[in-house]
Amino acid sequence: MLGPLPTLHRFVLVLAALVVCVGIGLWFGAMPEIPLNLRVGLLAGGATGVAAAFVLVHDFHQRQERPARVRRRVL
Repeated sequence: MLGPLPTLHRFVLVLAALVVCVGIGLWFGAMPEIPLNLRVGLLAGGATGVAAAFVLVHDFHQRQERPARVRRRVL
């Protein structure tokens, strides 16, 4: 987990993980030494990219929510 990131940074990180993993799946699907269909390689790369993106941006720590103290002004 990379910490609490702004929305744009999370989007870029998820997009980068998907592109890299789909690219690796495409490469594995195109290699003649590995008996893997191109579609299966793309699907496996996409699924791996989604899993990697989830792991990268998900916060696995359980945070305890405490009620905020509010001071009321007496007029």
